[in-house]
Amino acid sequence: MDVTVEKKLQDLWKLQQIDNKIDSLRAVLGELPMEVSDLEDEITGLETRVQHIQSEIDDYNTEISHKRNAIKDFQRSIEKYNEQLNNIKNSREYEAIDKEKEIAGLEILAAEKRIRDYGKQIDSKTELLNSTQASLENRKADLEFKKAELTEIEKENEEEIAKYNKDRESALKKLDERLARAYNRIRENMKNGVAVAPIMRGSCGGCFSKVPPQRHSDIRAHIKITDCEHCGRILVDQTISGIAAQNEEVVEKPTRRKMRLTAK
Repeated sequence: MDVTVEKKLQDLWKLQQIDNKIDSLRAVLGELPMEVSDLEDEITGLETRVQHIQSEIDDYNTEISHKRNAIKDFQRSIEKYNEQLNNIKNSREYEAIDKEKEIAGLEILAAEKRIRDYGKQIDSKTELLNSTQASLENRKADLEFKKAELTEIEKENEEEIAKYNKDRESALKKLDERLARAYNRIRENMKNGVAVAPIMRGSCGGCFSKVPPQRHSDIRAHIKITDCEHCGRILVDQTISGIAAQNEEVVEKPTRRKMRLTAK
C-alpha cells in the first residue's frame, strides 16, 4: 500500500524530533570530546619530541665515546713516537717523527674541544628534555581528568541516548530507503543537524529565508515533499509540525473584489 505524502512528512518530522533530542543530549558534552582528542594529539607530539631529544643526547654520548677512544689512540701513538725519538740519531728522521707527534697532540686538543662542545649540547638537550617531559606529564594528567569527566557525563546520558537511538531506528525504518538516504544526507550537510524545518511566519525555520506563496501552498496541500530553495531542508507546515498557527504567515488568496480593484 502506498504511503501518503502527509504520512511521509509526519514520519520525517518525528525522526527529526528524535534526532534533535539526541543532539541536545550530546551537546551536554560540549567541547569535551574535542578537548580530549586535542590532548591526545598533543601528547603524541610531545612523546615524539621526547624520543627525538633523547636520540640526539644518545648520539652526542656516542660521539664523546668515539672521541675519548681516539684520544687514547693518539696518546699511545705519542708514547710510541717518544720511544722512537730516543733511539733516532738522524736529524731528518727525528724531525719527521716529531712532526707526527705534534699532529697527534693537535688531534687530542681538537678531540677534547669536541667533547666539551658535545657536553654543552647534552646539557642544553637535557634541560629541554626535562621541560618537555614535565609538559608531557602535565598533559597526561589533564587528559586523565578530561577523560574521567567525559566518561561521567556519557554515563549519565547513556541510557537516555540508547533509548532515543532505538526510537530513531524504528522511525528510520518507517521511511523508504530513498527518503531515508535523502534525510541523512541533508542532515549531514547542516551544521545544526536540522534536515526537516517547519515554516514559521512564512519563512524556512532552518535558514529563515522567505518561502514563495505558491511553494507555501504546495507544502500546505501535502502534494509532494518540498524543500527550501535556499538551504535544501525539507519543509513542513503547521499541520505536521504542530507549531502554533500564529507563527505562520497566512497566505491569503485574493477575493474577487480585490481582483476587480487591482484590475482597475
